[in-house]
Amino acid sequence: MSRPLTVLCLLLLVLTDPESLFAAEPTTSEWRDVKGGTFKAEPVEALGPLLLFRTGGTTSKFFPMRMLPPEECVRFFEATAGRPARAAKWSAAQGRASSEFIGRLMRVEGGKLKPVDLTTLPEPELLIVLFRSRQSGGSWRLFDNLAPFLGRIQRVYPGRVASVVMSTWDSGFDASALPVNRNWNVVDPRKQSEMKFLSRFVPGGGFVMMLMTREGVPLFGGPANEVVDLMHFIDGVSNMLWQLNPANPRTARDRAYYLGAVRPREFAQGRADPLLLADMFRTEGLRQNGIARIEAKIAVAADGSVGEVELLPESEMPAPVKAPLTEAIRKMAFFTPAIEQGVPVPGSYTYSVKVGTADKQLAADAAWVNGEARAELPLKSWLVLKAIRVPEQAFSKVDSVGVDGTLMMQAVTAGTGKGISKASQVNSFNSDWFADTGGAGSVRPAAGEKLTIDGTKLTWKKLNAEGGLVDFMDGASDGDLDYCIGYAWTEIEVANDTDAWLGIGSDDGMKLWLNGEIVVDQWVQRASRLDDDVVPLRLKKGKNQFLLKIQNMKGQWSFTARLRVRST
Repeated sequence: MSRPLTVLCLLLLVLTDPESLFAAEPTTSEWRDVKGGTFKAEPVEALGPLLLFRTGGTTSKFFPMRMLPPEECVRFFEATAGRPARAAKWSAAQGRASSEFIGRLMRVEGGKLKPVDLTTLPEPELLIVLFRSRQSGGSWRLFDNLAPFLGRIQRVYPGRVASVVMSTWDSGFDASALPVNRNWNVVDPRKQSEMKFLSRFVPGGGFVMMLMTREGVPLFGGPANEVVDLMHFIDGVSNMLWQLNPANPRTARDRAYYLGAVRPREFAQGRADPLLLADMFRTEGLRQNGIARIEAKIAVAADGSVGEVELLPESEMPAPVKAPLTEAIRKMAFFTPAIEQGVPVPGSYTYSVKVGTADKQLAADAAWVNGEARAELPLKSWLVLKAIRVPEQAFSKVDSVGVDGTLMMQAVTAGTGKGISKASQVNSFNSDWFADTGGAGSVRPAAGEKLTIDGTKLTWKKLNAEGGLVDFMDGASDGDLDYCIGYAWTEIEVANDTDAWLGIGSDDGMKLWLNGEIVVDQWVQRASRLDDDVVPLRLKKGKNQFLLKIQNMKGQWSFTARLRVRST
C-alpha cells in the first residue's frame, strides 16, 4: 500500500455546535514514511497491523506498519508506551472516548432509559457510535436493520465492540423512536453536553454512523439515508474488524515488521518469549480430521523460523494425522523470535488448541464478518410468483374430552376479522403448491410462464433486486396482500465447488431450496432486515438454483438477500 488510509470525518459530518469548531488540536510532530514523505500528526496507538495517528479534532490517519521505517516504529512505540492499557472493566476505562461514557450511559428497556452497570462490562476496544436526530425521518428502519449486525459482532467479538447512540445537536434524544426489539445503549441526553471530547464529532442533524477506537480515533463512517448506505457501513466495519483481528494471517507480516523493530527496545533489559502472529488452522478443518486437541512444543530460531516440533502426550487426534500435522505446524507457524537483553535469541513456544463442539451458526456469523465470506456474487434479479392467498377458514379449539377419548370441538373466530387462523397460515406455509408439477424442489421457471395454483392464475415475473431487496408489494398498499404466499427463483453459476453464505432477511416466514434441497424452513413473523440470518451453503460447480418461499402475514412483504463465497 503506497498511501496512508485517511478518515476525513469533518467532511462527512455537518458540525454546527460552535464549541466543536474550536476543539483542541492534537499535539503533533513530524513523521517520515518509508518513501521519504513527511506528515504532521499525534501518534495514538498500534492496533492490529495499523499505526494510528490523530491529525485534527475529528480526523485521523492510519498506516500499515510497514509504511514507517524501523526507527520511526521505535519512535512511535516510545511516544505511545505511556498510554493506559485497555481496562478490564468499562467503569475504569481511561480511553479518551470510552471514559466519557462512564456515568452517562443508559439503556432502552421497555421504552424507558435505565443506567448501564459498566462494572459488568469490559472496556470496549472499538465503539460504533450512532448519531441520531429526532427529525431524521425513517431512521428507525436503519436502527432496526443494524440490529442483526450488532448482535453478530457481539457473538464473534464478545466484549470487544460496543454500540452507543448519541443525539445530534438539533434535538434531544427520543427513546420511544427506537425499535423495541433491541436494548440500545444511549447517552443520557441530560449529560451529553458534558462529553467535551466526543462532542466534537456530533453532527448538526440526520443519521450518522462512525466506528472509532476507545481513544477516539475515527476509523470509518458517514451519513446514512437509506438501507444501502447502512449496508456499505456494515461491510466497511466488517472489513476493518477483520483487518484488526489478531487471528488474520494476512496482517502477520506487518505485525512482525513492527515487533521486530520495537521488541529489542522494549526488552532491552529483559527477556520475552517468541510470539505466534497468526492462527495456523481453521477449527472446522481440525474437526473434520478428528483432531480434538493439540499440545505442541515448538522450537523457534533467532530469525523466527521454526525448528523441531514435538507433539505432547496431551494431544488428542488419530495417529495417522500426527505426522502431517507436525509438518503443517513447521511450515505454517509464523513467529517473531524471543528477545533477551535487546537481542533476538532462540526460544521455545507451547502451542495449545482445544477444538470444542461445533457451533454452525457462530461459524457462519464469523465467516460473514471475519473475511472468509468476502467475495460477493450479486443476485441482481429474481423471477417472482405471487400472490397465493392463504385460505380463509374458521378454526376450533378443544371444548371437552369424552370418556372414550373423543374430542368435542368448539368453533371460534380468528380475531382478525378475516377468518384467517394461525393453523391455516401454518398449513399454507407447509403446503407444496407445486406438488402437481413435481414439487417445489423441481421448479425451473421462465419469465412470463403462466400456471394456476389453487384456482388462481399466476405468472412468473422478473423483479430487480435493489440493494438486495425484493419487494413483493410492488406498488400495492398495506392490507392488499395480507395473508399471502409468494415464490422467488434465481440461478447463479460458479466455476468450482465452493463454500458459500447467504445473508437473508424475510417478511415474514421463509423456506429456501438450493438445487432442489430445502436448507431453511422458518415460520416466523418479522420485518425484512439486512442479513437477519446468515445461512451456510455449499455451491456446486456450474449452475445453482435458489427458490424462496415467503409468507406474508400482515403489512409489508419483502425479502433481502446477499450471496458470498469463500474468498481465496
